[in-house]
Amino acid sequence: MADFNTHVFGAAAVVSLGATCCTKLLSLGMTDGLMLTVAGMVGGILPDIDLKQSQPSRALFSGLGTIAALAWLFANVDAFTGLELWLGAITVFLLVRFPLWWMFHSITKHRGILHSQIAAIMAGVLMSAAAWQLLESNELQSWLLGIFMTLGYLIHLILDELYSVDFTGVRVRRSFGSAMKPLDMQQLPASCLVIFITLVAWFWTAPYDTAWQQWQALYTDWRPALIPHWIWNNL
Repeated sequence: MADFNTHVFGAAAVVSLGATCCTKLLSLGMTDGLMLTVAGMVGGILPDIDLKQSQPSRALFSGLGTIAALAWLFANVDAFTGLELWLGAITVFLLVRFPLWWMFHSITKHRGILHSQIAAIMAGVLMSAAAWQLLESNELQSWLLGIFMTLGYLIHLILDELYSVDFTGVRVRRSFGSAMKPLDMQQLPASCLVIFITLVAWFWTAPYDTAWQQWQALYTDWRPALIPHWIWNNL
């Protein structure tokens, strides 16, 4: 299995190139290109949230706890005093960060369903739905964010498989094949749940036909956009 730094830098190398190409081809703003890169990098570490003591797991549940605490605080700002709001927000954060974190890891295992191709698709669809419903991104931006999330996720799985092969000793470790599986057939209920979440989230995504029309309207010739003229002129 590749380590945390390998996953971060591996995803960053690929998705930053992809984001740069999209920015040039579609005349996107710098903020849009940066968001695509961040989505891909998050996807690049996301599969390891099923590893109990991993940095992605702690960071994800800390982030979810912070979001839940702030949402509770501002939803009840008129109902409680400042001290009550502060104590309530801390309580919500701690409930998400620790009990929910413990429950999640009690029903998941490392290299289980979250290390699968269907989980990569689920992450992308959830990202696209969240961008469309919560971030107020347009149709094309929301789908690009989802695609980059899935791309980063798949890079993580590919790196895990590559690190399952000992090229120096030309042998394959027992973990080979456990990352890039389409589904986890040993955890069928979990696989069915991931498929269900993906299908439900799909109904909250932006119209893909509108996103495709926006792509066609913005797309420019890739040759002058991506290749230096001193190379292109000599081809």
